[in-house]
Amino acid sequence: MKRDIIIIGVATLGLVACEKTELRETTQDRYLPQPVDTVKVTDNYYLDGYSACTATALGEGRTLNAANLFLDGAELYVANFAGKCVDVFDAESLKYKRSMANGERTLARDVYVEGDHVFVAAGDSREVQIFDRKTGAYLSRLGTGNWQGSNVSWAGCVCATKRFAFVRDSKETNVRVFDREALDLKAANNNTVFARLATGGNFIGGRDEPTTESYDMEVIGDSLYAFVPRTGVVYAWNVNEIADKKDKTPVSVTTSGGVKIRSVARGKDDATLFVAMQKNGNTLLAEMTVADFQSRNFGAPLRQFAADSRVTLPSQPVIAYVNERLVMTNGDKLERWEIRNNPSYIIQPKKNQP
Repeated sequence: MKRDIIIIGVATLGLVACEKTELRETTQDRYLPQPVDTVKVTDNYYLDGYSACTATALGEGRTLNAANLFLDGAELYVANFAGKCVDVFDAESLKYKRSMANGERTLARDVYVEGDHVFVAAGDSREVQIFDRKTGAYLSRLGTGNWQGSNVSWAGCVCATKRFAFVRDSKETNVRVFDREALDLKAANNNTVFARLATGGNFIGGRDEPTTESYDMEVIGDSLYAFVPRTGVVYAWNVNEIADKKDKTPVSVTTSGGVKIRSVARGKDDATLFVAMQKNGNTLLAEMTVADFQSRNFGAPLRQFAADSRVTLPSQPVIAYVNERLVMTNGDKLERWEIRNNPSYIIQPKKNQP
């Protein structure tokens, strides 16, 4: 019996010793640093981290119909057509901050912030309302707010530079230009038009359409762009020529095969932007260089996102880019997707290693 015990003990010691040796060798082999070269890194960007902001965020009894939006630094201005106001949110968190309105007349179809002022295209009210950016107080309007004699009608879109404010709708065949230096913000009306930028035809094809759909007009580089998503037509004027040429400012009219632009947003720097567009019947959100956009080269985006089994995109999004997030309008809510990256690597051992 003692002999058996001794034999078993020796065998056990042998096994333990063997196990320790094998573990040590395996560990050393597994974690031994191996000099390598990274041959290629491929970025794989995708949309994830979905969130939405609804009327609940605005408070009890409020409604939300996000017709358009504008990013101004850390704040996001949303044209709330149903709420008859412009709502302001924190751009990062989408937390509601405040609203601005002129009674029941702020039938907001578009909003644009430039300098000290907020411009609101007020749809059927036939005016573009001007608010103080800091206080939110209503100041005056472009047009008269009346169909008789007003130089603003069915205002569906507004854009501005330091010098000019641009107003677009479907009744007229031009963009009305107002000289901001000549505005009297204490007057009830500012109805004097500085220039009319011709297009040669109605913008959208129906006088009532701006009250049911959202449209975009942007200043990119030295040009003012107006987009007609139904046809894919893009109008462009050089803003530096408007002061001298006024009504005779040349217009560039282009179409891009299969591409219909819905909206454009500023990118991470002055050299890039994001475009919401329809291409071959699909909604795409594409990041591209300003140079490619200006040359209408939509075939080589820096990044591009489309709907898939996880991601659903609205059919008519107006978008804003906020620190690797895309915020967009979708009827009764604002939607936000985070841009994430899952890079892949090709690596190999360093050459000429001993």
